[in-house]
Amino acid sequence: MAQPPTFAHYSTSPIYNTKAVARETSVPPDTFRAWERRYGVPRPQRTPGGHRLYSERDIAVIRWLRDRTEEGMNISHAVMLLTSALDEQVTALVTDEARGIERIAEDLVSALTVFDAQQAEALLSEAFALYPFERVLLEGIQPAMIEVGERWHRNEINVAAEHFATEFIRRKLAGLLNVFENNAQRDTIVVACAPTELHDIGLLFASLFLVRRGWHVVYLGPQVPLPDLLETLRTVKPSLVCLSATTFETALELLEVARAIEAEFPTLRFGYGGRVFNINPELCAEMPGMFLGEDARTLTETVGTLMARGSTSSNN
Repeated sequence: MAQPPTFAHYSTSPIYNTKAVARETSVPPDTFRAWERRYGVPRPQRTPGGHRLYSERDIAVIRWLRDRTEEGMNISHAVMLLTSALDEQVTALVTDEARGIERIAEDLVSALTVFDAQQAEALLSEAFALYPFERVLLEGIQPAMIEVGERWHRNEINVAAEHFATEFIRRKLAGLLNVFENNAQRDTIVVACAPTELHDIGLLFASLFLVRRGWHVVYLGPQVPLPDLLETLRTVKPSLVCLSATTFETALELLEVARAIEAEFPTLRFGYGGRVFNINPELCAEMPGMFLGEDARTLTETVGTLMARGSTSSNN
């Protein structure tokens, strides 16, 4: 008799919509929704708009149930076996001493700097299974990437290792962004880096926080030339544009970009952020628009306030 695999180390972060689950499992949505109604598995969470979001663990559960029914097992029997196994695994996970997220971040640095993608993936899955999604970003991935950068500056790792780590995390975050952006229900926000700014990990964090709150994010990424940005703003007509810089040189570029946006789109809300403004807050005095905060969580709160203020004004 087939036994359920170990589900404890699959991520429980709700990031996949119904269409993505059907694609990943080859199970029609009507089928796994029926399992949910009748048996309580899978166990998706819902967005503020009521849309289902599934985790990696939900996908593993659906695949296991699919395989058992294809082997001829009655679905109710398969669910009974599954439920028993899940209960045992949750109990084991709770009774084991969970590693702190700081330790996971340290191990993630170690894995990435020796090019161990498999271990890095396992560590991220563990983090998402144990901690809230946004905490993993801010207390796990973000400090890990800062440490990778510091090791490169201290010549403890070479540029190849730094690039590997950065590209691994960028792919992971971009994949998550693609999943969440299908649930946009609010206004459009254009997000981009200064024209020669290469570092966009922080911008990806911010974009993930925004899309998880229902904003429609048009993510342009690093090195966006000013003429191309202006053309995009004419085409997309966003309610807000958020720009990022991490160095003094790219902050000066951002000042030029901000003035150009202000001249052509005087009613467009403009916000900015990035490490250089955190370290040198005096730069904010020269910038048009609003400083959005020192991290992604603060940024989303500031954006919410800024957009609500604009909506109130437009309604008066």
